[in-house]
Amino acid sequence: MRLRNVAVMMMVWLCSAVAAPAWSDVTLPSIPDVEVIDQDGIAHRFYKDLVKGNIVVINFMYTTCNTSCPAATGLLSGVYHRVRATDQPVTLLSVTVDPVHDRPSRLKAYAAQFGAGKGWRFLTGTPADVARILASLQVFASNKADHPAIVVIGNEAAGTWTRLYGEASVPMVMERLDAAVGRPDPIPSDVAQ
Repeated sequence: MRLRNVAVMMMVWLCSAVAAPAWSDVTLPSIPDVEVIDQDGIAHRFYKDLVKGNIVVINFMYTTCNTSCPAATGLLSGVYHRVRATDQPVTLLSVTVDPVHDRPSRLKAYAAQFGAGKGWRFLTGTPADVARILASLQVFASNKADHPAIVVIGNEAAGTWTRLYGEASVPMVMERLDAAVGRPDPIPSDVAQ
């Protein structure tokens, strides 16, 4: 039953084209170089190892969410498979807003539900370090259930950053990703999602 609900939410999210772009073509505030741990239990420095010099797509989720998180992660799944089909050098980062409960084993199980593989990291850390990441990316919520649906797309080397609020679609994210990469021609829409 849960898998069916996830599938329905993913389809609604992926088919929706109601997203408000903002924060386009501005320099992102300083991203902290705090330690994060991925779904495989491997420690990374958030800025130095995962963001610096890379093209990234970042979303925010937590594994016990039954509302927007499965849809938002489904969106990234669609983006992930499009990017992998074209062998683009893009890193996807899903940052939990519930680092107390979302430890690596839980993130690994969650990631598997969405077909995550090489190039897509699900991240946790100490509550203080995760809070620093969220604040640097301007993701604010009084509690985890109220976190906004935001996708941050950046090309750190070029200093190009944008974000999409709300119900973005795979084509919308890919269009912003193409702009961040500096690619004049978007990834063809016939590439399987």
